[in-house]
Amino acid sequence: MKIKSIVFLTGISLIWGSQFFFTDIVISSVPPVTLSAIKALVGAITLAFIYFLFSKKEQNQDSFRYPKKKIMLLYVAIAFFEAIIPFFLIGWGQQRVSSSMASIIMGTVPIFTLLILFIFRVSRLRLMHFLSIGVGFMGILLMILPSLTIDHTNQSLWGMIALIFASLSFAISLVLIEKLPPMSSVLAMRNILFIATIVLIPASFLLESPLSITLTFIDTLSLIILGIFHAGIVYMMYNLLIKQSGAAFASLTNYFVPVLGVILGTVLLGDQIDSKTWVALLVILISLLLGSVTSKSK
Repeated sequence: MKIKSIVFLTGISLIWGSQFFFTDIVISSVPPVTLSAIKALVGAITLAFIYFLFSKKEQNQDSFRYPKKKIMLLYVAIAFFEAIIPFFLIGWGQQRVSSSMASIIMGTVPIFTLLILFIFRVSRLRLMHFLSIGVGFMGILLMILPSLTIDHTNQSLWGMIALIFASLSFAISLVLIEKLPPMSSVLAMRNILFIATIVLIPASFLLESPLSITLTFIDTLSLIILGIFHAGIVYMMYNLLIKQSGAAFASLTNYFVPVLGVILGTVLLGDQIDSKTWVALLVILISLLLGSVTSKSK
């Protein structure tokens, strides 16, 4: 495995794992659609600035072989599955569950990625992959079953379900990003985030009241960090990693997400985690380890 891929994997994991901490800080002040719009806008501006400074002369002629309509359709699809849907679901879900639990659930992205690759016959799964998927879903069930038995209207249950669908959405986007033609990763993700912004800003005004929001300095700083790093830079790094090592390997960035998310949530935010959640975390980490065995050997 290339050292560059491992560096990207580690960097993405650290950035991605901390997003639930910053989201937890602002979600009480900023409603989910508005939060999604701000993240997408700041991320798009960040990548536009990076492209202006460093990538203006980067023109990969291979991208011109692809029909513009096909590329645009891919952009739109990725924008929905990579930004619009999960940004909203993560914000909405974290209004109902702790940042630690959110990070554990989002750690299931590799499991869904393997499943999608198999369903659409993009790649063949080996025994370890099937074990990973099975054990991963056991971990999810361990987490949500207590809420099902207590109260089917429990808000934390709906928050967990929203985060599971966000995880599935990210997995779909990873497979779609792999289909992008050879081109600047900065340019591709800039365009995708701008498309997401075009959808999310009107939606925020239609569904919420963004102009009435009052932000503290910490809220503002957290929003800037979420936009620059957790929407802009990390998506550029994702694109580069997928080009180098494929969607299955890129999804392994989520291997570290639950661990870092739980550490930040419990230490800095005071999240309380019961024994069943710790068991679910352990089961999901085992599933990710099983799924990574074959991927790392390629």
